[in-house]
Amino acid sequence: MGNIRYLIDDKNFSDFNFELLYITKSKFENDWHSTAHIHPFMEIFFITEGNGAFQLEDSIVNVKENDLIIINPNCLHTEKSNLNDSPLEYIVLGIGNFSINFFNLNNTKFSQSDIKTYHIINFKENSSNILNQLNLIIDEIKLKNYKYEVACKSMLSLFILNILRTTPSVSILQNEKKNLSLECAKIKNYLDAHYSENITLETLSTLSYMNKFSLIHTFTKQIGMSPISYLIEKRINEAKSLLETTNYSIKDIGSIVGFSNSSYFSQMFKKQTNLSPKQYRFQKSSY
Repeated sequence: MGNIRYLIDDKNFSDFNFELLYITKSKFENDWHSTAHIHPFMEIFFITEGNGAFQLEDSIVNVKENDLIIINPNCLHTEKSNLNDSPLEYIVLGIGNFSINFFNLNNTKFSQSDIKTYHIINFKENSSNILNQLNLIIDEIKLKNYKYEVACKSMLSLFILNILRTTPSVSILQNEKKNLSLECAKIKNYLDAHYSENITLETLSTLSYMNKFSLIHTFTKQIGMSPISYLIEKRINEAKSLLETTNYSIKDIGSIVGFSNSSYFSQMFKKQTNLSPKQYRFQKSSY
């Protein structure tokens, strides 16, 4: 009797220790409100019909049928549809404990800080396979047969492998940093959206249901700076943009981005950039 044994070389499957949080079918209608937001987990969108646009960080990207949009944890985003022509329809997966690297594994000149937080792939040639895999997951959840959770995890693994195998420019992201906790993600999202308002530690403590000590400790550990330092950095970055693109007075810009005192604004701006707001504007206008 002849035997051929096939061995699995690498038995470490820690890269695939993700979890399916949800899968949703959505269709844009007139009552849809698009609000930019973040999640402490990955989302993968597959456009099944229509066209529209995604806000992804600071970019607006057009999307169409058969586009697959991968959004890594903590990427600011929202979806917008072309309601008058062809309303956007999509299936979206929420996936915890997982991130994807959007550079080729052989490209070593990029650091972790350079890694993009989103990527769009068009699956025109393989769209039926992608859609079938997603519908199988949905059907499994609908039926809820014995150990359907295990089946969904296996199907999700095959779905992600399909993406990785057919797209050379993506790979599993080996990142020592853990995804943000829900509390930190909520605070960061709030600061990104409300930076121009009067925000105190008490405000953030109430928002996150954490005492101030725990809030500062947790946020600093995960973000790399305290909540107030993050807020100041956000305001300064917004001020830079206004100094470069508008003729607003320095006093008005300080007020617009959330500084109640123009002297304090100038002090913080110089601390962050080594230039006064006036010097920064002059430098940028002379390029």
